[in-house]
Amino acid sequence: MNKKYKALFLDTDGTLLDTLQDILDAVNYALKECGYSKQYEYEEGKKLIGGGAYKLAERAISFTTPSKEKYDQFQKLFFEKYLELQDRTTKPFQGMTELLLSLKENYQLFIVSNKPQFLLDDIIAKTFPKGLFVEACGHKIENPEKPNPILINYLVEKYQLKKEECLFIGDSITDIQTAINGEVDSCLVTFGYGVNIDSFKEKATYVANSVSDLANLLK
Repeated sequence: MNKKYKALFLDTDGTLLDTLQDILDAVNYALKECGYSKQYEYEEGKKLIGGGAYKLAERAISFTTPSKEKYDQFQKLFFEKYLELQDRTTKPFQGMTELLLSLKENYQLFIVSNKPQFLLDDIIAKTFPKGLFVEACGHKIENPEKPNPILINYLVEKYQLKKEECLFIGDSITDIQTAINGEVDSCLVTFGYGVNIDSFKEKATYVANSVSDLANLLK
C-alpha cells in the first residue's frame, strides 16, 4: 500500500472503463437520425471525450452549425440511445476490477466523473461488484463539471478526508486540472482516451502507463 494515501478519486471513461465504442455508436445513431452523413470512427472519436457528455454532444455536432431545435433533437437522441447501448461493449480495462477489489482493503474508493449521474449509476451497477465504491459521483445539471473541484470538495467534507491523503486518477488534462484545482495529488493513466498526453504529463504527480503500473504505485 502507498501509505501516503487513504482515498482514491477515480475517473470513469478511459480510466476505469473502455466506453468509447458504445458512445460512438450512440453518437453516430443520433447523427444519422438527424439527417447528417457524418460518422465517427474510433480514433477520431477519442477527441470527443473530455469535459462531460454535454460537451461531447457539442463537439460531435460541431462540424456543422445546427439550430437550437436540431441540437436539442441530437442531444435527446444521443442520451436515449447511449442509455440503451452503454453496456453493450463497455467493460473495465483488463485487470482493473481485480485491482480495485484488492485496493478496497486499504483505500476508500470514490468515483468522480463528468458522466451524467443517471448514466453513471446505470453503468457502474452493470460492470462492477456492488459496494466496491464508497460513493460514485457523476455530473448533475445544477453543478459545474470537471475541472471544477466541486465533487472533490464535497467528498472531502462529507467523509472528513484530508486532501494530502487523497489521490485523483484520470486519463485526461481535465482530470489532472481537477486535481490541481482541488489541491490533491494526481496520477495520469496513459492507456485511456487522453489526447496530447505528453504535453501535460509534467502536471501530474505520477504517470501510469498500464493497469500494472497503477497497481505497483498503489500496492
